[in-house]
Amino acid sequence: MPETMRDKLRSIPVFANVGGGRFQGYGLPDNPLSAIGEWILAAGAAGQPEPHSMSLCTVDASGVPSSRVLIVKDIDDDSLFFATPSDSRKGLDIAANPHVAAHFHWPVTGRQVRIAGTAADQGRTASERDFAERGRGSRLAAHLHRPGPLPDRQAALDEFERLETLYPGVVPCPATWTLYAITPTEVEFWEASTDRVHYRVMYRRDTTGTGWRHELLWP
Repeated sequence: MPETMRDKLRSIPVFANVGGGRFQGYGLPDNPLSAIGEWILAAGAAGQPEPHSMSLCTVDASGVPSSRVLIVKDIDDDSLFFATPSDSRKGLDIAANPHVAAHFHWPVTGRQVRIAGTAADQGRTASERDFAERGRGSRLAAHLHRPGPLPDRQAALDEFERLETLYPGVVPCPATWTLYAITPTEVEFWEASTDRVHYRVMYRRDTTGTGWRHELLWP
């Protein structure tokens, strides 16, 4: 009998690289934002490629969700930061509905973090500072963004070459380039255990919005 796709998928090893599942949750700080940063760095040290990659889910004015993977550029005591043009799909979604969800997954360490909160534009000064800190290729590529379909890939390559010539030195920040901050209201840490009794800790902001409370969750 031929092997089905179900058979093939179910034969893929799960948690093959996870150790004994010694959870760090009991030592997590009062504020979960610093722990997110520590888990990113730990994943990178363990060999996880691009450990600062995060999926971001937004919802448009009609309630239709969309998600994509992007790079987190900074984390402080209150927020996680990313940048994108304000007229991109995610930028337009956030303008219509600031509620977002985000997710980190690090297979090498068997860990995940799930985040729910709101995203907000950080203003022109912060956006221009973020843009200036990017590599030249990234700054030039930001000028390729525009609404509507691309006729073919060569058109994008030609435009990139034109931009390189147009801006041999300083690359100006596009008017739509925007730094956003995700301020979480909920953060869940998940760590795999080889016995499948996984570990979960949920943080929720308290009613004042300034502190956090946390609790263990069933696997």
